[in-house]
Amino acid sequence: MAAKYIIRKRRNTILYVEFFIVALATSLLLFKYFKLHPAIAFLVAIASFFISAFLFFSKSIFRYLFSLLFSLAWAFIAFFTGHLLETKTDMTAWTLALLAFVISIWAHRDHFKFIKEAQLFEYERV
Repeated sequence: MAAKYIIRKRRNTILYVEFFIVALATSLLLFKYFKLHPAIAFLVAIASFFISAFLFFSKSIFRYLFSLLFSLAWAFIAFFTGHLLETKTDMTAWTLALLAFVISIWAHRDHFKFIKEAQLFEYERV
């Protein structure tokens, strides 16, 4: 009896850093503004890490929104970094922002084309 498998390795270049950022932000906001105990905020951070990972890998609309929002966030950080480096003009800031946005979208691209480029292999045990 032959079994069918899809074999292809996904590269999670930037995703787990972004999931960690979501978990850290959730934990800090719960601790600071909702005055939750740090241990409970830590447990919620772990849960938010896994929930965001689950939603990213299972829901395509969440994947698109997550990638777009984090690409914009990286571009925002690069813009302010460029503005700190060069204060006379905004050209450096806009160039770094565009570069960061393109690199971030490029890092997320593997998860969008995974299903489209997957190949089905038949494997038979002997």
